[in-house]
Amino acid sequence: MANQTAIILVTYNGWALTEACLKDLQPLAESVVVAVADNCSTDGTVEKIRTQFPWVHVYLQEKNLGFGAANNAAIRALAADGIEFDAVCLLNNDTRFEASAIVKLREALDQANASFTNAGHDCTAVIAPTTMNIDGSRQNNFFAGLGPDGIGSLQFFLNAFRGESGAARILEGTPSPTGEVHWASAVCWMLSRKLWEAAGGFDENLFMYYEDADLALRLRKLGAKFFISQNSVITHLGGGSASNSLSRALQHDRSQQYVFRKHFGIRGLLLSKSFRFTRSLVRMVTALPRCLVGGAAKQKRKYFSHHLALLKESFK
Repeated sequence: MANQTAIILVTYNGWALTEACLKDLQPLAESVVVAVADNCSTDGTVEKIRTQFPWVHVYLQEKNLGFGAANNAAIRALAADGIEFDAVCLLNNDTRFEASAIVKLREALDQANASFTNAGHDCTAVIAPTTMNIDGSRQNNFFAGLGPDGIGSLQFFLNAFRGESGAARILEGTPSPTGEVHWASAVCWMLSRKLWEAAGGFDENLFMYYEDADLALRLRKLGAKFFISQNSVITHLGGGSASNSLSRALQHDRSQQYVFRKHFGIRGLLLSKSFRFTRSLVRMVTALPRCLVGGAAKQKRKYFSHHLALLKESFK
């Protein structure tokens, strides 16, 4: 199998982001395989890629499969087309970087796996880059754990009483001196094809949110270790803020419950439900006085209704 990396992007509209990302990859066009799984974009993404970047393999999906299933589809399609590759790089299309960042990720993967082999360790690596926000600040793309077997049931539950920034600090943790972390978000991952296939790719029951957490848990069960490369730096344009829409919040909570139940059984299910109920109840109570008076009363009433819907969802 060729010593070649397959870089996978998933697109759903947002052509300007995809175009910029592919331009960053252009210097690598002859040394890597780049595949795009398009989830039925309506802005001409597929046609524009084929015209401007003919070296990219484009796979148009029949419908919007979501992030995980589209990645799976692209990797399966490359294999079916007989394209040889021995490593997979999952890459968000809303990232910017020097092409050398991808090269350094591959070098870090090869070095880590070689060191494990030389030491007689039965494990393999997943490498993520150092990720920055658009303003130049560090974006924490690594986490201390997940669920009752990660940072601990009590610490996770107590996040229901913390503000978003305080909760994030608990969840993120701190990398070890070697860069090892419990797991990293799949904004960008570099791993061997062998490990990817052993894990079976993303769980296609997850349309949005927690796909990477679920896969990270399965990878760790296979003996994988996650590392943040200090030499590879990318900017994630979408990481500075998150949408606060109710539909996305509901999807997030449903995905959390699915993953917690899948990996931790009834204990995980109860932890997810109790956390989500308490979180929304606390935020409703604190928002209630400001729903009645003040210039932001209308906005706070919307916030209150948002968490009321999430609280109801925790009973399902």
